[in-house]
Amino acid sequence: MSRRENFEDDGRTVADMSGLESPGLFGRRSDFSQAGRKHSDYDEKERNPWEDAPFTWKERFRYMGVALGAALSIAFVFLAGIAFIIWLITLYT
Repeated sequence: MSRRENFEDDGRTVADMSGLESPGLFGRRSDFSQAGRKHSDYDEKERNPWEDAPFTWKERFRYMGVALGAALSIAFVFLAGIAFIIWLITLYT
C-alpha cells in the first residue's frame, strides 16, 4: 500500500486493549479503575507483591549492602576521574 492510497478499515480487532490499566503519574491507580473492581477479585497479594518476597531479612540487608557498594564504587571512579583531570589541568598551567 502506497501513501497515496486511501486507508480502508475492515473492522478487525488486532488486539483488545480494553482491560489494560496503567498507574497514574505517582504510581497509584485512578479511583475510577479501583471502583470498578470487586474486593474479592482484588486481594492483598495482588496489591502488595513486594511483601511476598522469598528473602530473609539477612538476605535483604546483604542485597542492599551490595547495591550500596556498587553505587559507591561507581561514584569513587567518577570522582577519581574528575580529580585526575583537575590534576592534569593544574600540572600544565
